[in-house]
Amino acid sequence: SSDLSMSNSNKIKGISRRDFLKGTAAGALGVAAAGLLGGCASTTENQECPPCEPTSSASSAGWPAVEALEPNVPMEGVVAFVKEPIADSEIVKTENVDVVVCGMGPAGFAASIASAQQGLKTVVLEKGQVGTYRSATIGGLTDRIHKKYGVEFDTKQWLDDAMVNSMFYGNQAIYQRWIDTQEEAINWFLDLFGLPDEDFKLTFAAGDFPDFYEPYDVTSLSRSWNTSINIPLAPAAIVELLTSKVKEAGAEVLMETPACQLIKEDGKVVGVIARTAEGYVKYLCAKGVVLATGGYEFNPTKLKECCRPRDLALNHWMNGTASNTGDGHEMGKAVGAIEDEYPHPLMLDPAQLMPYLRVNKLGKRFTPEYEPYNHLALAMQNQPGAINWYITDGDAAGAIDKMWTPSSSCYGPKEVWVGAATSENALKADTLEELAGLMGVPADAFVETINHWNAMCEAGEDTDFHMLPSMMHPIKTAPFYANLEGAAALCTAGGLQITPNSEVLDTEFNVIPGLYAIGNVSGSMFHGTYPHNLNCISHSRCITFGYNVAKLLASK
Repeated sequence: SSDLSMSNSNKIKGISRRDFLKGTAAGALGVAAAGLLGGCASTTENQECPPCEPTSSASSAGWPAVEALEPNVPMEGVVAFVKEPIADSEIVKTENVDVVVCGMGPAGFAASIASAQQGLKTVVLEKGQVGTYRSATIGGLTDRIHKKYGVEFDTKQWLDDAMVNSMFYGNQAIYQRWIDTQEEAINWFLDLFGLPDEDFKLTFAAGDFPDFYEPYDVTSLSRSWNTSINIPLAPAAIVELLTSKVKEAGAEVLMETPACQLIKEDGKVVGVIARTAEGYVKYLCAKGVVLATGGYEFNPTKLKECCRPRDLALNHWMNGTASNTGDGHEMGKAVGAIEDEYPHPLMLDPAQLMPYLRVNKLGKRFTPEYEPYNHLALAMQNQPGAINWYITDGDAAGAIDKMWTPSSSCYGPKEVWVGAATSENALKADTLEELAGLMGVPADAFVETINHWNAMCEAGEDTDFHMLPSMMHPIKTAPFYANLEGAAALCTAGGLQITPNSEVLDTEFNVIPGLYAIGNVSGSMFHGTYPHNLNCISHSRCITFGYNVAKLLASK
């Protein structure tokens, strides 16, 4: 993934699990071999823990914080939303259609294809030059691929995990609707590819565990559900195929034509205004307007208003969709919609996916490293400075062998992660005391942490954080390595509150007739964190609710 926001060469470098889901594992391996993975550049001098640097002059919302942390936000994109009413005199054309889908990511693709297939006169307004599909995966529970491999899920258990992850801010009825309707929607989506079922593999079985068909990976602290399916195409090829399917279904696709403002009459959304090269075009919609405009990663002002400062103290961002500026969020709010409770969550990963031992700036271990990626990233961000170090030794390959699991091996071969931990960018020392000096952490506390860890490895029990004994590996073989680490963000995960039918709610929690939200512009599901252990729920909700919205609009 590209580092969109950090030009300082001393910033932490890493790779993303999404690099592998994009089909770029070979490239990542080459990067690791070149020593470009892992922590900051190797140096014989003390390596300071750098704060993230702001890249925008946008003002802070003034969230209370126990530690002053500078937000790291991407460059500022162009906001298409127009706050002041667009006068009729500025409208160059008016079109009458059934439905307008605003945005062409996974959710917009599903809604537009399905709407056109239902016979609705459908227009797609895409702000960018092309649509987007961020990783070559889709999720499900009872789709035909999971049935093919005999995977059976306890949906009540899955639902419990979903609600706990959202701290019960999530709307359980929406999760239940996904459970009830994902089979039909995902099977429909798979049909679009025209490929034999044998070409689709479960993500957890795509690595060194080809026969792993259990419902979840028990080696993850929170159940990591085996719900993700690999699509055998690169994301760019998926976008090309789905774009052709939109057009084949009969929808009109307008690129570089952003939605700017919703039209509301007598309490109902009746259309949307788009900006074209010729001027503003008004679309009057007989059935409804579907917002599928994604998140607001490239709106620094909104990021600082809606997200915790500590959550924004990031290593880097992984999202290159500069058109994601929160247009749908703001258009919805302008007609009375209510957003999720603040602060909004981000979709977070650690820079290093493997459960190497972590220590903070105090030289102390602070978390069970085998927890899901989002939980590990949150634990990292909650440390002083929102950073940490991951530690290994001359037997990093032995450590990887012990911690290798179905939910980790699918993100690239072992040598990538060994290479990341021991590259020339890592700090390297022959003694733990020397390594502590290079890290700038208290030597006594750091050495005590490592010695205590080694004693627990020998005893076969992690009495501190209960890592599985089978995954524990001592750190005692020189040379010793440390890599500075921070969290990485893919996208925002808070949006407009909705019903199970994806109908947008107003500030009195009543439905705004004619307005629907799907994908990352929609809310009511996540809080505090995006639940990576519900693997691929993001793409799957996009496809499922996009498909469902089309069926609902066709029934009106």
